[in-house]
Amino acid sequence: MNVIRKILRTIVAAAIISGIVLFCTAIILTDPDVKIDGLPEFDAAPLERIAETREIYDADGTIVCKIGGNGRLYADYSELDQKTPYAFLSIEDSRFYEHGAVDFRRIIKAAATDIAVGSAKEGASTITQQLVKNTYLSPKKTIMRKIKEIRLARAVEKTLNKNEILGLYLNSLYFGNNIYGIETAARRYFGKTASELSVGESALLAAIINNPGKYDPISHPEAAESRRKLVVRRMRELGYIDDAEYENAVLPVCPVSTRINCNVFYGYVEKESNADRIYTSLDRNIQSIAEAALSGFENSEFVTKVVVVDRDGKLIAAASNTFSDIAGLKRSPGSTIKPLICYAPALENKLITPVTPLLDAQTDFDGYAPKNYPNKFHGWITADKALSLSLNVPAVKLLDMNGIDKAKTFCRRLGLDFSDSDNGLALALGGMTDGVDLLTLCRAYSAISAGGKNIMSKETAYLLTSMLQKCAENGTAKALGGLGVAAKTGTVGSSVGNTDAYCIAYNDKYTVGVWCGATEGLLPSEITGGELPTRICAEIFKHSALKSGAFRKPNTVVTVEIDGVELEKNHRVVAASSSTMPKDRVQAEFSIYNMPGRNVGEDLSFGKYENFDVVDSFTY
Repeated sequence: MNVIRKILRTIVAAAIISGIVLFCTAIILTDPDVKIDGLPEFDAAPLERIAETREIYDADGTIVCKIGGNGRLYADYSELDQKTPYAFLSIEDSRFYEHGAVDFRRIIKAAATDIAVGSAKEGASTITQQLVKNTYLSPKKTIMRKIKEIRLARAVEKTLNKNEILGLYLNSLYFGNNIYGIETAARRYFGKTASELSVGESALLAAIINNPGKYDPISHPEAAESRRKLVVRRMRELGYIDDAEYENAVLPVCPVSTRINCNVFYGYVEKESNADRIYTSLDRNIQSIAEAALSGFENSEFVTKVVVVDRDGKLIAAASNTFSDIAGLKRSPGSTIKPLICYAPALENKLITPVTPLLDAQTDFDGYAPKNYPNKFHGWITADKALSLSLNVPAVKLLDMNGIDKAKTFCRRLGLDFSDSDNGLALALGGMTDGVDLLTLCRAYSAISAGGKNIMSKETAYLLTSMLQKCAENGTAKALGGLGVAAKTGTVGSSVGNTDAYCIAYNDKYTVGVWCGATEGLLPSEITGGELPTRICAEIFKHSALKSGAFRKPNTVVTVEIDGVELEKNHRVVAASSSTMPKDRVQAEFSIYNMPGRNVGEDLSFGKYENFDVVDSFTY
């Protein structure tokens, strides 16, 4: 018996000594003031970056939000209702103001529970530890990561006060669906700022963070509501709210079902300015119109983005159906690049007029043989019709005629960038290495709507607009018919399916761009540029806020009647004669500096074109 007692005492003593050694080792390892190879030194910069806020103002000079240094919407802790942080404390760390970086009482309780149930499910991380994990560390669970977490958490507690820690925590939380921070979550789920949240709404947001997938209030409303009520009960048990507040907070709340995100606007302006105060051209009315149009066609299977700019290219509205950071996302522009890199330079360099005959036929350009979609060729066709139908072979011919380098130089003046490897004729169809962002495309088109902006002549800008109006009336963008806009669609894909679909449309005041894209896999088969993107553009332009007058025609653009029979049968541009039948007379617009067969001056006497010469058409 004595031997057994001695053995037990020895075991207990060894266990106590081992525990003490382990405890002392842990204290030393997690002490941020002790430098140890392989363990991180505390760097306050990541936390300071979150709190480095900038204010964003709308076109009226009213502040609309604050952006943290991480590019996300930021909520000032001092502006939150006091009950909002209590909702998170009640369920995540009720003793937050009583303990330091680590809650040893909670650790012991969690360990005891885990031993009792034979599992390791109880969490014991404090809010400070969670902040450190979200900001500095990977989610991988290892002993070393836990040591780093506690070490950094202790450093944070020495550097910041509790309210500062809690504010940073609330602004770094993940709420699922690519939503980070309480400000974005409040706007996403309730359409309001974080400072406007009620107790019940705050409880729902606190419920989500435990398991954002499981407690998504849109996808799993019952699970989310059950946990929300748990949060409310805990708030009452802890004395954060009284019985009357509890009775009100326990009533169901109604999260917004739409997944439309306005953060893409803030993402764009935040990337373009380093100022502490960013004054933008945000038009809240048009922003609401863009969001409503997008929500009417909402589909979470693929990403959709809307951008609206004015004549000067200033961003006035932007929205998307994802909370991923897609401001500045570059994709292949597809056929939306044709007016910019093929037709505008050809008009500017006097290679074509809108009615120049082009041959749309199978053509091999030194091994590159583009086809139309569907695999159909139209024979002789005028330039404006080729653009309206978005035919590929004529576009490639024009790029070849312009010269790739000259065409790229022209597009660079419009804001497009090219990689060193973008040197092939596939550029005519959007074949770019890096692609183009939607905002860049819209700004390029806005230069056309604004009369050329010294990038192209006013004659080129007007004639190209006139050609794109036909695209909107009876071409690939005909869903915009009757709205007085010019437009171009684009679809990117292959024989197996499409990955991107666009519509860029503009009037005399605004340019609207819509992009649908598959970040993984393919778009649904029915999604093309002329379908969903064009319908969203139409929904936006239907509103009176975007109405505009007719495009301004320069006095250097004239309308001439040409012989339609000669154009159709002989592919010649010839002025209608006195013997030309009325039904065979076709009205065509020309720049007086690019009349068929003539080089004329601005002092030309308008109306005397009976004898102008034939345009030399070209083919391959």
